[in-house]
Amino acid sequence: MPIKKVEVKRGLAALLWQFIEPLNFNKEFKEKFGDTHLNILLNPNDQKWAALLKIEKGTIDAESIRNDKETLENLEFDSLFEAPAEMFLNLFSEGLSAGTLLKKMITRKIKLRGLRKMMALKEIFELLG
Repeated sequence: MPIKKVEVKRGLAALLWQFIEPLNFNKEFKEKFGDTHLNILLNPNDQKWAALLKIEKGTIDAESIRNDKETLENLEFDSLFEAPAEMFLNLFSEGLSAGTLLKKMITRKIKLRGLRKMMALKEIFELLG
């Protein structure tokens, strides 16, 4: 009998997976994101591991990605959110206002790309909360 290799989630992906795994069994999530194909890279720039959220056909998964320049350059994603790890923790625990995010963008403490597709992340957190 072959041994199944289990993927170990590390860093931010492991933390996110604890929150988002129940969405795979959520009927409302499956209806809302049933025809969506989206890859969102959440990159805590001061950590070794980033998280790639994959939304495909009503399912969601968090994949651990090594946070080095070479790996990130060859990675395909639709949206990027790059910030220090502390900001990710604040985002998931308390939420951040649009004003705070805008201020951090102007001072270049965070990077955002694909802002329209990033709005899917907001909808995901609304379903969780």
